[in-house]
Amino acid sequence: MVLPRPVSDTLIELLKPIASELGERLGASAVNERFAEIGPSGSATLNQQIKKDPRWMKAQVKYLQRQQRREQELIAIASIEEEWVQAERINRIKAEELRDKRAISRLCRELMREFQAEAIRLKLSEIQTIWDRDNWFSNLSRQETEQILQQQQHRLLLLVAPAKISEDCPDSFRHNLNIELPAKLRAFLSQHYPQHGDLCPVQFYGDYFKKPISDIDVERLQTVLSPVPTAILYSDISDYEVNFHIGFWGVINQSVSLVTMQPWNWEEVYHQLKAEGKDEKLSLRIIRQIIVTIQKLLAAFLADLYYLNIDFTHEPQLFNLKSEFAQEWFSQDWALPYIETLKEIQQQQRIAYQGEMRRLVFREAKAKAERKRVEDAELKHREEASAASRRAKELAYKLKNHNWQCVQTLPGHSSFVNSLAISPDGKTLASGSWDKTIKIWNLETGAFIGTLSGHSDRVNSVTISGDGKMLASGSSDETIKFWNLHTGELLCTFPGHSMEVNSVAISPNGRVIASSGGADNTIKLWNLRTGELLRTFRGHLDNVNAVVFSPDGKILASGSSDATSKVWDVESGKLLRTLSGLNVGVNSVAIGPDGQILASVSNDYTIKLRNLQTGSLLRILNSNSDRGRGVPSLEMNEGLHILQNYVSRGDSVAISRDGLTLASGYDDNTIKIWNLLTGELLSSLSGHLGTVYSVAIAPLGNILVSGSADETIKIWRCD
Repeated sequence: MVLPRPVSDTLIELLKPIASELGERLGASAVNERFAEIGPSGSATLNQQIKKDPRWMKAQVKYLQRQQRREQELIAIASIEEEWVQAERINRIKAEELRDKRAISRLCRELMREFQAEAIRLKLSEIQTIWDRDNWFSNLSRQETEQILQQQQHRLLLLVAPAKISEDCPDSFRHNLNIELPAKLRAFLSQHYPQHGDLCPVQFYGDYFKKPISDIDVERLQTVLSPVPTAILYSDISDYEVNFHIGFWGVINQSVSLVTMQPWNWEEVYHQLKAEGKDEKLSLRIIRQIIVTIQKLLAAFLADLYYLNIDFTHEPQLFNLKSEFAQEWFSQDWALPYIETLKEIQQQQRIAYQGEMRRLVFREAKAKAERKRVEDAELKHREEASAASRRAKELAYKLKNHNWQCVQTLPGHSSFVNSLAISPDGKTLASGSWDKTIKIWNLETGAFIGTLSGHSDRVNSVTISGDGKMLASGSSDETIKFWNLHTGELLCTFPGHSMEVNSVAISPNGRVIASSGGADNTIKLWNLRTGELLRTFRGHLDNVNAVVFSPDGKILASGSSDATSKVWDVESGKLLRTLSGLNVGVNSVAIGPDGQILASVSNDYTIKLRNLQTGSLLRILNSNSDRGRGVPSLEMNEGLHILQNYVSRGDSVAISRDGLTLASGYDDNTIKIWNLLTGELLSSLSGHLGTVYSVAIAPLGNILVSGSADETIKIWRCD
């Protein structure tokens, strides 16, 4: 005779598939979703959002650090001989670990609620429309629905619907099951998953649904309760079997998931119990109890699974509830598939968490290193700024106390000395004059070296190449000439502009020369080796009086009688910006050695210092004491430093190679020396008997050369 199988074996076979399916769909997905990106659809779980929150990451790093400290302390405790001391310290460490885990859990739920808030607010505003659109919602409590959404504590919402019981079922089912099911589930969850507990709160409703529900009703309900993670248990019972259903959302994503267990043949168990000698009433009572207990198991499993997903510190309650599912007529082993599934998921979560923590610690270490780098850079910057400020003060003091003296006067020209250039090594001086000649001098001794003749009209500009081998000159005879500086040989002549050539400049790399014209109002760029015209810059409305290259050769600045300076891109020829001043011409321009400052001297008795990159006005050195002709009010973002010291018109400007000193020549026959950093007037040099048309500063900054309408060149030296 074949003995009937125990009820527990039947239940294990029934429950195993659902444990595996839920474990695969929820547990494994939870591990994968932990590292998923939040997509544009907004379907990411709250869990994903939390993992990206700085507060969560900070708490995780702090927890990890404390955990590492505890591990080190446990290693040290092992060497203590007294067992009671060991036990006491181990208990203290365990208590601290538990407190830290619960703090992490609380933070998790607080952040969950915070991220839910906006979605809940929107859903509350939509409820009336949803209720009016679908008559099914009249089967629910509108008040309870709003209360569910308005709960301030984050929790898993668990709902159980009345079982759909066939008319052919025994009266015992139809009269008692829908009373026992919500009551016993409520008691079970209140004891082990209390709504206001610290570990895994579950908000349970056993009377939310007024009648049995189906899959479509679960999907309808999700349109209202989508912001709240929710699980719903519902079942239907025929005259011989039970179908258990689970619907949920918010555990992995916002989509509705529907799971149905294999039907359980309760009639088979009923006959088995009868065969064991139990009467009909007791047999039906046992079956009802099994149905309720299965629902308890599913509820506990879903709750633990949810909290495992959002909280790596969660220890499933189900591990301690085996006795809840043990009955005298079958063993407790029928809950094992769910317990084993949770243990497997817990292990997966811990592995995933460890990987996540390694990445987090790495990112935190990287961020910490970057913060330190920034802090060190800021500290270094402050120290450098402080040192620079000290040096600037020291330099200002030294510059202020420099005593400039005229050490030589060089006669030789028979007309105005209009332009000066000093070779890069500081040994040679070239001077251009209205007497149509260029003269070469030994700057160290003042000795005359020779005269370069060839222009048929006044020489307006001379410049020396960066390698010190070539000299270029521009003349009112409309030509540009190139000379060997050492031999005096005329190398070539370029036709320049339609009238006079006012200014010439050689690029730092020695490949390009810029020239500015008179009546044609243009600037031209030439290939210095071939004489080819590269491009023409147009934009000025009057004579272009001066051109100069930036130290890197990428920018060209110009000054014009149209009362503007312009900044050009050398490579493209594009006009970068126009710098307008007062309604007076710009006679001369110079760029500081760092390429940041553009100085321009104008007929308005001022020198303007601007940021070459932005065009912003940094400072004005003003030589006009007549308030009626002073500087007008400027924009709020223009830094002003106005020095009023003398009445004169500026004709030339030069900046020292160290960027500390600016020299300017004026029509009151003087040369002014300025501290370029502070705008302070350091010296006023007198000695010329005519307008100072040109000034140049030697590379070492200790020699200044000036050319004047008095037909002389003066060499000034500071002690």
